[in-house]
Amino acid sequence: MDRASLEDRLWVATFLAAVGSDVLSGVVRYYTSMAGVPQAAYLPKVLMLAWVLLTLVKRPKAGHALIALYMIAQSCVSLSHGVVPQAVAFWVWTVSPMIFALTAPPGALALLNGRIATAGFIVLAALCGIGILANTFMTLPWVGTSVSVGGHNVRVAVSSYVGIASRLSGFGRDSASTGLMAGLLTTWLLMRTDKRWLQCALLAGAGAAIHATTNKTAPVALALVVGAHCLFSTMTMKRACLWATAFAISFPLASFIAASAFNLSGTGYMTLASFQDRMFNTWPVLIEGLLKNNRIWLGLGPGGFGSASTYYESAFGFNVAYADNTVLYALASFGLFGAVALIGFFVRVVLRAQPDDRPSWAMLLYLLFACATTDICESIGCLLFLGLTLAYLRQRALAIEPQAWRVPTPIFATQWRPRVPATHAMPSVNREPLLESAHEGLGRL
Repeated sequence: MDRASLEDRLWVATFLAAVGSDVLSGVVRYYTSMAGVPQAAYLPKVLMLAWVLLTLVKRPKAGHALIALYMIAQSCVSLSHGVVPQAVAFWVWTVSPMIFALTAPPGALALLNGRIATAGFIVLAALCGIGILANTFMTLPWVGTSVSVGGHNVRVAVSSYVGIASRLSGFGRDSASTGLMAGLLTTWLLMRTDKRWLQCALLAGAGAAIHATTNKTAPVALALVVGAHCLFSTMTMKRACLWATAFAISFPLASFIAASAFNLSGTGYMTLASFQDRMFNTWPVLIEGLLKNNRIWLGLGPGGFGSASTYYESAFGFNVAYADNTVLYALASFGLFGAVALIGFFVRVVLRAQPDDRPSWAMLLYLLFACATTDICESIGCLLFLGLTLAYLRQRALAIEPQAWRVPTPIFATQWRPRVPATHAMPSVNREPLLESAHEGLGRL
């Protein structure tokens, strides 16, 4: 086996550092701000963006130019809606982890399955659980604080509650990102170990950690992935990914139709209050707002929706901070045309991918279940693992792609062999006397 190149090792180190920056987001931001260098917390993102730019320069493709032209056109849509250029740049900064993971070299993808990388993932998963455990018994100093970065007020870690229960964020930025990261790391490690006791320990630890964050998306997605892993074949898991994609698309649309046709508002149950709010308030109001003034066709443009909306004063008349559904997030950002193009690209990758990569299908299934009720585009961990999973699936598809067969062109002139006379023919061939006499007659003509 060839040794990994320095480029592959640097990519893997950057990927692990990026995952670690999300797991330890609160800790890193707090102590870097105390040291007077809060910008140091963004070093992994700077490295990822530098890698993407280097890849575009070293390996340019025609598709890159088309994507760049489309993004320029969409940026013009953003500016026409009153979005400032800083918001557009911040949106590119936000999604850079996914682009970084999509440009992973094949050697780095193989290196991520090695022992050193696996040990790194185990350490990060342990830190994720330890942070939540520590937050259970004590108040961490970075929770609820904020720092100033470039003149903007940035929250170090969010302090929130569900009723009287505190949503624990651990060492991370908030409870949602911590819960999703715990599920991502558990899914990654679960599919790479055959020891049952270790799998049970992973699931028990992840279940306890996610329960403390009060996040509902992560445990449901993880439970469905574990059930699919135990009951389904790999080909069935691939089909389940397609069904999960359809569910993520149709679920908010169905809630919009139901909310428009019936009066479904109500208090509901406290444990499902946030989910009920998505179905009867967030999704219908967002779709209705996009339908007004025909914004649904081109969307608000990159930077007009999501966390980048804090850079400008919104005059759209509806909430542009979150969608709680990744498909609606894409619809609000790029419109119907852009969302259909993104979904088409995603479905094409899924259909062309081979069904034998079980770990990738399990990770993709987790992300698809999560994207049905979460903006995974706002989570560094989800963006990293989504891009990484698509990179694995694309690599396996390209590895077995049939090559066009061509007739080899001879370098020198072809030397034709002299025709073997009939007397030297193989004696085992039976000859018909009638046919031989006919051939002799034709030869005399």
